[in-house]
Amino acid sequence: MPDSAAKSPALFIAAGHQGVRITSPDGKTWSPEQTGKEGEVYRAVAFGNGRYVAAGTFGGKNIFASSPDGKKWETSSKDGKYSMYVRGLGFAKDAFLAIGGDPGSVGGSAPFVLTTPDGVTWSDYVKISGKHILRRIAWGKDRFVGVGDRGRRSMSKDCLQWEDVAGTKAIDTLIDVTYGGAGEQGIFVGVGLHGLRMTSVDGVKWSERIPGEEGEHLNSIVWAENRFVAVGAGATYSSADGVKWNREANQEAPTAVTYGNGVFVGASWKGRLLRSADAIKWEQVYKGEFNFEAVAFG
Repeated sequence: MPDSAAKSPALFIAAGHQGVRITSPDGKTWSPEQTGKEGEVYRAVAFGNGRYVAAGTFGGKNIFASSPDGKKWETSSKDGKYSMYVRGLGFAKDAFLAIGGDPGSVGGSAPFVLTTPDGVTWSDYVKISGKHILRRIAWGKDRFVGVGDRGRRSMSKDCLQWEDVAGTKAIDTLIDVTYGGAGEQGIFVGVGLHGLRMTSVDGVKWSERIPGEEGEHLNSIVWAENRFVAVGAGATYSSADGVKWNREANQEAPTAVTYGNGVFVGASWKGRLLRSADAIKWEQVYKGEFNFEAVAFG
């Protein structure tokens, strides 16, 4: 492990509009906001290699911020030509992976990937197969699994070659995906509209859809030590195996959620950061001027 990783504090990080970034050691006490330029929006955050990394957009560019401690940030940008926009971010082994495309395209969204070891110096755009953009990714079993528009689900072992699930339907669009479980028993779980849940061992073969309640869109899913926890509009679903689920009505639930040090932390419109011990009852712990789009722990 790099020295920088060994010295990095364990922090929650939230990022969003106006280039805002903010951190917390416990999800309750948050540091003063750091902001960027008007119009900058960080849409994804991740931790790895002893670095906190945020990725987003500003005009026709993609913007990036990288920090070893959540205090001092090194920023950079890459021209996206108003068509190549980063939407998701993940980390595996020794590199960050950013995914994106043209989210406003009616036809093919020209999906692409970018990689970096540190969140500062990024590779060139690499176009990948598939028609529709991937928006969320999860790492497990030596592979990335991504979910995106029009029901797209895809898997890659090298970040460059992606294998799509055949015959997907728009009704089965997954909003978020995570990996959890112990050893070879680990699985990928995706969640989506109207309480939709689906599971996969390898990212290619998926279970039959598990529907939920009308309107209870599941926006985030995390692996919380010994169970999957999916947080949605009006309900939180939990499961040890991704098959049998427990549903409980929630209160003031956020749209973006992360888990660490035994607590859940989430972001909700506008500029609200929330904390919960069970992902069911949420308490507002911070209110900022600008909206937060993404949260992470590392």
